Amino acid sequence: MNKLLPALLAIVFLAAPVSAQEACIGVFFDDEAQCNYTLDWNADFYTAYVMVKDAEQVVAGMAFRLVIDPDLPLLMYDCPTGISVGHPLDGIQIALPDPVVAFFGAPALGCVLTLGEWGSLSVAELEIVNHPGYPAPVIANAEGELRFVAGGIAGITNTIPGETVTWGDVKTLFR
Repeated sequence: MNKLLPALLAIVFLAAPVSAQEACIGVFFDDEAQCNYTLDWNADFYTAYVMVKDAEQVVAGMAFRLVIDPDLPLLMYDCPTGISVGHPLDGIQIALPDPVVAFFGAPALGCVLTLGEWGSLSVAELEIVNHPGYPAPVIANAEGELRFVAGGIAGITNTIPGETVTWGDVKTLFR
């Protein structure tokens, strides 16, 4: 009986379904596809990465369209690992000549975005939606088989400067 129980437990745990994240094409502010939200942008330009995340397959291409706030300028984009047709704001298809093995949470880079200073906005969103030629964002494997995936949403919050107030200043308001 002592040897039977561990064997039964091992069978139960190995047979249990594994929950996985849904594959998506998203915008991230780090090159490891971990951060899709950022605070306090105080620079002249900013870098974001469009990546496939949680694909659990070999990724050889992708197609999507980027929707951003009109006051957040896209200054430049580059597809360093692939060949692209189109523009991210109108719909872009990217072929990866060297397919990326995107298993166990490893991301696959699509393109690098350079975003400009965005002035008075306090919050801006960047969203990946379907390429005009497809009903949803799509990735392709090395055999050319297409798979529809989710589109990710990223956010930027610009902190609003405030006044420095001491406790004494607050107490004088109520005298």
